[in-house]
Amino acid sequence: MSNSTGTWKWSTGFAASPARGQAMALALLLPWLTLRRAEAEERLDFKTLYYKEDGDRVKVFAPSVMLEHELAPTWTIKLEGIYNAISGATPTGAPPAAAPKAATPAAAPASSTSSTRPTTTTVTPAPTSTQHDHESEGDDRRLVRVGGVSGIRSLPFNTWAKAGATPAPTPAPAPAPSSSSAPSSSSSSSSAPASSSSSTSTATPASTAAAPAAGTKQTVPKANTSDHRLGLVLDLIKTWEQHTFDVQLAYSTESDYVSKGLALRDAIDFNKKNTTLLLGASVNLDTVQGFYQPDATSKNSYEGMVGVTQLLDPQTFITANITLGQSSGYLSDPYKVAEVDGTLVPDKRPDSRNKQVVYLALNRYIEPADASAEVSYRYYHDSFGIMAHTVTFAWYQKLGAHFILRPMLRYYQQGAANFYAVQFAGAPEFYSADYRLSDLTALGYGLKLIWKPGERLSFDVDFERYQQEGRDGVTSQDAYPAATIVMVGATLWF
Repeated sequence: MSNSTGTWKWSTGFAASPARGQAMALALLLPWLTLRRAEAEERLDFKTLYYKEDGDRVKVFAPSVMLEHELAPTWTIKLEGIYNAISGATPTGAPPAAAPKAATPAAAPASSTSSTRPTTTTVTPAPTSTQHDHESEGDDRRLVRVGGVSGIRSLPFNTWAKAGATPAPTPAPAPAPSSSSAPSSSSSSSSAPASSSSSTSTATPASTAAAPAAGTKQTVPKANTSDHRLGLVLDLIKTWEQHTFDVQLAYSTESDYVSKGLALRDAIDFNKKNTTLLLGASVNLDTVQGFYQPDATSKNSYEGMVGVTQLLDPQTFITANITLGQSSGYLSDPYKVAEVDGTLVPDKRPDSRNKQVVYLALNRYIEPADASAEVSYRYYHDSFGIMAHTVTFAWYQKLGAHFILRPMLRYYQQGAANFYAVQFAGAPEFYSADYRLSDLTALGYGLKLIWKPGERLSFDVDFERYQQEGRDGVTSQDAYPAATIVMVGATLWF
């Protein structure tokens, strides 16, 4: 299932900047743990990520390996390979069934030339999380065209279908390997919905949909999914005077999604290297298939980013990035359904999406504690109507000569997409019941331990917990997963 969020996370203006900030914070705190040592530019990284949602939902196993080699004093090459194994159950988008009954294909509503925006009790703030904190970037531009007018095709809920995997927590919105430069993942597998209530229930108009009774837990229909993904990322880095140029190529493939990407970046140092200007641009040309989109179709994404890192004093620096992005093509989720006038139909989203991202971070070395602190804020807005905020705090504490302990706390909140609802009435132009587009909050927290037993070897283990909660009072809380994430890594310099 296709849920791509862009090939290079640094080009989103969010994920790469924290990585840069953390590297600088660690450099301030522990000179022996900088990513590049003056006496050696050769590096081999092994990383493994394990993501598991509670309740036998989505699981991801994602090992990766990266080799960095200095070709010449001003030329460096990096090669990274990534593997993802994704499986488990995830919501289909169908609402909780009040009572099981036989599935009967319903007649499609009559096509209409007038588009009606779905009415919903979900509060939509003024316009993801992977990442994009959490906002879904499935694949759209769907389905039936009748006489040139958008139509709706009915589907019995007992249709065998694959369901898209829920992305890993963000600010990382899709299960992804620990590498910050890998294409995001998708997943798929043919499987009947796991829920026994696999019938089409009578729709309640969205405007009158009742909230679940207090203390009542409504179980949403789910379907099993599985897929394997292989990715390869190649960086060629050139330093010239105050410039550091990075050209990156990326390719990933899975059963229903192929991603090809190119990114360019230039980090420019000036003001005696107290200021760094970062310019970046990327393009992704992806091919999407799925249960409700059996024919291969395209999804193209473009992003541009401008950022600056400023050293305020020997112990403090700030980072600010702005990113603009545009996606077009098939942006729906080919494994999700929505209920429209009592009929389950495939998810249908606009075929274009514009986004804006602002990222701010402050890093400070606390000399009395021999520690470093990082506070960051990310603002996200897109043309789907989603507005999201992410606040993250991390503390890097040195423990003796060989250890660093990093506790982390992250809060995320997003408003719903304009076309999100649990159920729809009338003839809406676009509709999605994917909970990832709903009004929600998420809380992440964790601990990371870094150990460097010698000059050329380091190990790290990171344990995180992630919890979500819906805020609209209509979407069943059963749709929102809680997850555990474990990341283990080792770095060898040679």
